[in-house]
Amino acid sequence: MTRIFLLLLTALICAPAAFGQDRDYSRYEFYVGYANERANNNADRFDKNGTVSCNGALVDFRSERTSYNGFEVEFNQNVTRHLGIVTSFSGTYNTTGFFDQRSGRTFNARVQRYDLMAGPRYNWRPSGVTPFVHGLFGVSHVRARFDNALVPQVKSDTAFAMALGGGLDVHAGEHLDVRAIQVDYLPTFFGGKRQDNIRASAGIKIK
Repeated sequence: MTRIFLLLLTALICAPAAFGQDRDYSRYEFYVGYANERANNNADRFDKNGTVSCNGALVDFRSERTSYNGFEVEFNQNVTRHLGIVTSFSGTYNTTGFFDQRSGRTFNARVQRYDLMAGPRYNWRPSGVTPFVHGLFGVSHVRARFDNALVPQVKSDTAFAMALGGGLDVHAGEHLDVRAIQVDYLPTFFGGKRQDNIRASAGIKIK
């Protein structure tokens, strides 16, 4: 009986220290920030490889990389001190021109890009900062509304996408970090072809 009592007493004394080891990270984190995405304009999908018409004439848009600005939000659950599961959603926007290689005209469109992904993240935890890397997988949706009389005028498409990258969080308080930078290589696979995109983000993380 005395031995059991001593074991229980030792466990109670050690418990605060054991729980204290958990205090350099939070179980749940929420991030919101500005995002810039340098991405393919999906010209081949919107003109259906040169078979879309405008006032009876076919158009053939030129594929280009365009800059889109918007936001990114994340929810991260840390399963262990180093490993977390991230769900990420971003929306970026631009009013851009699509150049028709046949007529030489430029067709303006309001473009929206949405990326929804989830996957594992690995965190290092030196004092004061948290560098991390992750691999996320999901879908990318692109929607464009053309000002000109294309047929149809609104075009959209959805495809498989990935985000492979990482970033750096700087500790600003017990419940607040500043994400100094996050950069992702963002390949999408519209039409069975790979488009190579880059997304950069910075903002605030609440722990």
